[in-house]
Amino acid sequence: MVSRVEKSILPLVLPPLSLLVAAGLCGVAVQAVPPGRVFDDPASYLPVHSILEMISIAVSLMVFSLGWTAHRADQSQRNLILGLAALVAGTIDIFHTLSYPGMPDLGAPSDTEKTINLWLLGRLAMAVGLILAVAAPEHQWSGARRRWWLAGIGLLTMLLVTAGLFHPEWFPRTFIPGSGLTPFKVNAEYTLALAYVAASSLLTLEFRRTGDRNDLKMAVAAWILALSGLLLTLYGEVGDVFNLAGHVGKALAYLLIYNALFVSGVQTPYDALAKEQALLRTLMDSVPDLIFFKDPQSRYLGYNRAFAAYCGRPEAGMIGRTDDEFVPPEIAEFYRSKDREAMAAGRPTSNEEWIDYPDGRRVLLETVKAPIHDHRGSLLGMVGVSRDITGRKSAEEKLRRAHYDLEMVTAVAAHDLQEPARTIASFLQLLQLRYGDKLGEDADQYITYAVEGAHRMRAQLAGLLEYTLIDRADASFPPVDASTILAQALDGLRPRIGEAGAAVVQESLPVINADPGQLRVLLQHLIGNAIKFRHPDRKPEIRVTAARLPDCWEFSVADNGIGIEEDYWDKIFVVFQRLHSLHHYEGTGIGLAICRKIVERHGGRIRVVSVPGQGSTFSFTLPDRA
Repeated sequence: MVSRVEKSILPLVLPPLSLLVAAGLCGVAVQAVPPGRVFDDPASYLPVHSILEMISIAVSLMVFSLGWTAHRADQSQRNLILGLAALVAGTIDIFHTLSYPGMPDLGAPSDTEKTINLWLLGRLAMAVGLILAVAAPEHQWSGARRRWWLAGIGLLTMLLVTAGLFHPEWFPRTFIPGSGLTPFKVNAEYTLALAYVAASSLLTLEFRRTGDRNDLKMAVAAWILALSGLLLTLYGEVGDVFNLAGHVGKALAYLLIYNALFVSGVQTPYDALAKEQALLRTLMDSVPDLIFFKDPQSRYLGYNRAFAAYCGRPEAGMIGRTDDEFVPPEIAEFYRSKDREAMAAGRPTSNEEWIDYPDGRRVLLETVKAPIHDHRGSLLGMVGVSRDITGRKSAEEKLRRAHYDLEMVTAVAAHDLQEPARTIASFLQLLQLRYGDKLGEDADQYITYAVEGAHRMRAQLAGLLEYTLIDRADASFPPVDASTILAQALDGLRPRIGEAGAAVVQESLPVINADPGQLRVLLQHLIGNAIKFRHPDRKPEIRVTAARLPDCWEFSVADNGIGIEEDYWDKIFVVFQRLHSLHHYEGTGIGLAICRKIVERHGGRIRVVSVPGQGSTFSFTLPDRA
């Protein structure tokens, strides 16, 4: 029973495997044919020989061109080695053809032995190339290395051709007129046949490892080249069947090699490219965003279906055209200016723009444009993606208005409710002064609690008003000296510092861009908290420092107070969050929330690190705007 894996691989294996079997059977059949002439006159065989060799030469040069060119794209060492070997073999075959008996003299009289010597050299070059292509370890070839190899192989080829044409005495005898082929020629063909069989075996193993049919094609080609060499050990005259079959086999083998390289170096990459283009097209057309591509002159290279709906023109009709085709000149120039801006910046840029659809819709787009470069860094153009943000902007505007209205209500309420709270406290105090001794001790205590509650309410309302007004302050951040701001904050805390016996140590603080009033409030709250939550067994020590980070300054206010449990490190920055009862520590529960809002308004972050019983360090960052 054929397994599923075998079923899936059979369509890949059968065509080239059938060719391999056919090549072997043809070799056996041809060797069974009795020697005999196909062409009675060597002169009549000459054109056939020239045509067959020219086919091999043309294919060799195409293999070189394909391997050399494809290597720049896919860095395939195998194709490059085969291309260089084909260049050597093809060049030698040119002179093999021109030195064939009956051809015009090429610097020296043509004869059979020169032809055979050059034939063997060409076969040797291709055999070595096939073996090295599959057996050599993979390396990256730089452009300079490729050119040096080409120059070296060119010199080697010139040396081999010169030796074959003008110095036959450098070679052992391969042909003796009247006697035929020498033992050296026959043994050389056997040796080369073994080399081709070895190459065929290596390529077959590579096919079994990778499943690439092109490996099997080249294995078949190597097998045919082995057979063609063996056939040329059997002929007695140049016009007999074995000589003809050997040359036909060589031409067929070269065509197979070219086909394998063409498929792997050209057809397969193009198929992969077509697949990627289909995937990209499907992806582009499936998204609602407008996607488009332009060249450096802002001419359209393509766009998706959503963009076609906007411009009202099919993609094919807009290739090479500009925005002037479908929008007024001033809008087209605006688009081009944004194109140039993105390409000049060398990075993505974005902008918002209102556009009108052919059906009358008017939408707000957020457009991101980015330059496109090739692998050498040359500018190819730009890609743009436009997203409809009309709904989002509308929702953001509603949210902004709602947030503003809420802040206004909160601010008005916090402001207006302070007066009733003050009035309540005042009348309660007046009641206590006039009738306290007549209402009894319990009533007097209740009035005291009510007065304290009214004062706390006023303090909380004042803090809430301060919190809501933070974002409504002046948005400009002028340069300020943090040391000067700290001194102002300490002046406001001087009575509390003296009462607690606190020591405040400051290091050199930088000049930064910040709202001076809010920075003073921030430092006052943090230092005031350090004084308030001091340890009962030691005097407060507070240290204010600043450290330079890559893109900001980090300020720290460290104390030796009671500390904070880690579970509360985040909670203390929330409005009205308290960790201690009013009996132990006074406060509104809004001070640290104000600190966080001030820091975030400046684009920074605030955090705390604390050890209970030892102290806390509040750190906040302010961006380096200078």
